[in-house]
Amino acid sequence: MTRDFVFTAPFGFPDVVARELERFDLRPHPSGSERPLLFVFARDADKPWEAEAMFAEVSADLIGPNGPDEWTLTPVQVLGREGRYGTGTGPSVTAGVTIVRGRDNRVWAFGWRSSTSERDAVETGFMALMQGLQARSDRIGEKTLRSQFHGQEKARQATLAAIDAGQGSETVDPDAGDIVWEERFAAALGESGPSAVSQFWMDALALVEEPFGEEAPLAASRIGGGPDLPADMWPSNERGMRHPFLMQINLAEIKAMCGPMQPLPDEGLLSFFVHDDALLLDVVYTPPGASLVRHPMTEALIEASAAAVAIAADLDPDTPAGPLPHTEGDLVTAELLADGTLSFAHTPDPVWAVGEPGSTFDALSDERWATTAYARLRPRRTRSFNAAVAETRIEETKAGSLDDLTDTHEAFERALTGPLAGSGTPQIHQMLGHATIRGGIDCRDEAVTADVSMDLPELSDPSQWIVLVRLRAGSATGRVFWDADDLVIMAPAIDVAAGRFDRCVLLSG
Repeated sequence: MTRDFVFTAPFGFPDVVARELERFDLRPHPSGSERPLLFVFARDADKPWEAEAMFAEVSADLIGPNGPDEWTLTPVQVLGREGRYGTGTGPSVTAGVTIVRGRDNRVWAFGWRSSTSERDAVETGFMALMQGLQARSDRIGEKTLRSQFHGQEKARQATLAAIDAGQGSETVDPDAGDIVWEERFAAALGESGPSAVSQFWMDALALVEEPFGEEAPLAASRIGGGPDLPADMWPSNERGMRHPFLMQINLAEIKAMCGPMQPLPDEGLLSFFVHDDALLLDVVYTPPGASLVRHPMTEALIEASAAAVAIAADLDPDTPAGPLPHTEGDLVTAELLADGTLSFAHTPDPVWAVGEPGSTFDALSDERWATTAYARLRPRRTRSFNAAVAETRIEETKAGSLDDLTDTHEAFERALTGPLAGSGTPQIHQMLGHATIRGGIDCRDEAVTADVSMDLPELSDPSQWIVLVRLRAGSATGRVFWDADDLVIMAPAIDVAAGRFDRCVLLSG
């Protein structure tokens, strides 16, 4: 709803009022207070500015004369940009403000204010607002912006009318942290109170895709594109062809935004690569302080890799080292080296070349998993429900309803991931917590089955395994996992705590 980003009003604050074209107050509805509780605005600045120097001016404008005189500031990152988040207490209000420098020195500001007794509810709404931000990749004019606002204003009025009439609440899935989920799961299990299902919950991380219009900083958490790695650390096959890159997770970003999440290390970069029809996995852990190199992904590299894969597949085991026969239209030339690896170059004929004619390149071992598009991943705390164990509980006690449990869990998953996630649409992925696969099989049990085939009997207890990453099919990057709905990467908890990632197991389906 601004030139730079779009925000979604939290469920508890649907009454959005524009004071200016890109300045909004959000009130609860119906509301017994005239005081707006959440704020959003974007404004052009006529010169460069620093967040800490600008903070007092912006916070006074947002909160008003009764706001805090002193603020406690901490660094934050919003839509991939560094900013400051401050909290403080004034004569009559408690407040929080986030200020971020947007494109072309624009000022982005987000805030909340409340009485001390209402702080928890208002901060929850503020966090939901921040989590709902989406960056615009296009630049729009004032006329278009006004048209969009007027259209959304009509929708807002219709929503408020439905709320006043007592309608529409059944179609909205509450936030994943809402206590209503404890109540629904307890009812599905035939229990009378929410506390009866506390044992089935586990803390988790949501990795929210954030399509990014500018180049992401080195080592930023993201899915798609090419990796940021130390030199010569990209995993490859026996022919020297690099395995396709899936994603990378900056563990320091997780700690900064969510706090410590055991057993994840507090720092370092995790990079994930798949190969052999996404049946096998490589996880590279780069410790903090290592020198990283950006490896961009291009359509020319992907197309040339398709030709390189065909050459490697047709290579006779008895082929002597040296240049390989070139077929016009193959897009690439190849040479078999003495160590069995292949060296590739774009064909010197500009008619056929898809990259710079004659230049060498590092081919991918399977181009199907590569994509030039990438999306930033913004971590936030969430939780997951162990539906597999809950189902066993119902079967053993003969209390509750499996159908109600399934319906409730599906609705909870929608609350976690959003109803519109799909190919080309921002997705929400998962770290830690519970996960099932292929019709409800607990991923920990499936990891043990895969583990036995790996001859690692010391990891035969399902409780030793954790969900390292769950990648949901469909993405803002356009990535799909072929016939697999999701990819789930399991890891031994003791390995993760020690910064070891060579015994991870990849599950699909």
